[in-house]
Amino acid sequence: MRNQEEHVFIGKYETTFIFKAEGRLTQKSLWNVHTSIQKCMEDSTITDVLIDITHCFYMDSTILGVLARWAISFARTHSSPPFLVGLEGSPLESIFRRMSLTTLFRVSENVGVVEKSALSQLSFSGQYSTKEYAEHVLSAHETLAELSPDNAKEFAAVIQCLKADLKEK
Repeated sequence: MRNQEEHVFIGKYETTFIFKAEGRLTQKSLWNVHTSIQKCMEDSTITDVLIDITHCFYMDSTILGVLARWAISFARTHSSPPFLVGLEGSPLESIFRRMSLTTLFRVSENVGVVEKSALSQLSFSGQYSTKEYAEHVLSAHETLAELSPDNAKEFAAVIQCLKADLKEK
């Protein structure tokens, strides 16, 4: 049976930022994923990002959108997009391909798997206000919608509901 818990690990090797996800990442992981991205983007010595999803079997649309936004932002400020390891043959492969997420990464299976012991595990200690949380969820879905016309159709109702929710807050 697969581990249902979600784990986010981060680290740095020379000038490469490492993000390793395990288990089932959902909106509950938003703070950890966003914290990882902030640490990466604030470090001016980072030249590459390695995202390892070898042991991650599920990501909801919020997490997919946050990763997409990170990849887009990183590619704008660096010479190449992030590496994505562990996609080939994984449960996430079809959704990454269907949602055009593979266009945002250098998908590779040739990078050595990063040992968890070399990374720091993030815990769920941070919290967002309700409004901040809603803004992050909306932004994630808007990012996915921008990737393809099919995504735009798929997430139109979600985006509309999230915008309405934000107006009430």
